[in-house]
Amino acid sequence: MPVHGRSTRVAEWTLAVYLDSDNDLELWAQKDVKEMMAVGSTGAVNFIVFWDTFTGPAHAYRVLRNGLQELTDFRLNGVEVNMGAPATMRDFVTYVFKSYPARRFALLGWDHGDDFKGSMYDRHIPYEGFDLLTHQEVVTALNGFHIDVLIYGACVLSTVEVTYEYFASGLKIDYYVANEGYDPMDGFPYDTILTKLVATPTMSSLALSKMFVDDYIDYYNYGGKAYSQSVTLSVVQISRLGQVVTDLKALTQAIMTDMAGYAQIVSDARGHANLPWSENGWERLIDLSTFVKTVHDESLNPKLVSAVDPTVVALVVARSEALLSSLSDAIVYNRNVDAMNTKGCLGMAVFFPTSQATYQNDKQLYEQMKFAQQGWPDFLNAYWAAR
Repeated sequence: MPVHGRSTRVAEWTLAVYLDSDNDLELWAQKDVKEMMAVGSTGAVNFIVFWDTFTGPAHAYRVLRNGLQELTDFRLNGVEVNMGAPATMRDFVTYVFKSYPARRFALLGWDHGDDFKGSMYDRHIPYEGFDLLTHQEVVTALNGFHIDVLIYGACVLSTVEVTYEYFASGLKIDYYVANEGYDPMDGFPYDTILTKLVATPTMSSLALSKMFVDDYIDYYNYGGKAYSQSVTLSVVQISRLGQVVTDLKALTQAIMTDMAGYAQIVSDARGHANLPWSENGWERLIDLSTFVKTVHDESLNPKLVSAVDPTVVALVVARSEALLSSLSDAIVYNRNVDAMNTKGCLGMAVFFPTSQATYQNDKQLYEQMKFAQQGWPDFLNAYWAAR
């Protein structure tokens, strides 16, 4: 049913889904859109999808109960677009803001994800072949917009590198919902989530964020889904990332004053924080809070720090406590499937490759991240040199 867009009514929520299945995820996208159609938009809530398929061009839709309205006034409707281009995302977000105004706006990026490298893998671009959306390009796409909740239905995008990139670039994002680990192909249970949003359209941004987490984890815990134990999801308050990175830099500088004495503790902490997701080389990611907590706890063991200056130990303990506090403030909600709860998955990962040689494979891309410019590579290199 083609229609012109534009809504004169200010809704309570507009949820815009940037759905990129122009790759190997086509069938899973169809399943998720079907779940969205089981609920559909209302006068109070708009569900708008920009869907690029592998079998054809992209189309924009307003999701209705049991149907889709094609939005023919969106200039990229019916075009074979590059979903990995920042201009494409910006055009979509601009259109939705103007055509479907709401008191609160959520943007959901749907596709593959690959930590600090990016997401939105488009493998069907005329004359180009392949592209993805880097996080620097997300900044370009969303600059100037206020996004109440940014959600990723993708793998390994809850990392300190990604969240700090958005914070340090000045994006106006209140809450960030993403996965520290593997996102199963089934993704979010959209029918359950959208039903609750339609029933309570005045829910706050934090309530919406937590609802995504709860319904996602309950789906994999109790919905009969036999998936990897690494299913997890968290909510991060982006405005609090500055303090996290300041405290992390202070901790790493304290450790580096005697890295030789602290190398074994850092190694232990890395091992404890290396969570059970080894697919696609993601063993290079560790849980940041678990890493810091292990450093803190082992610093309190006299046998493990007997060769370290007590002044340094006291400084490391104090700074790790400060960092654990700022991490707790920033990671406002986190849940895991039952099998993951004992694994130390606390909501945000950090890049910690197994060796300096492994780091070289990603060095160029990694050091473009604003987080990397805050001293983390110096800490890694000091650790590898001391081992």
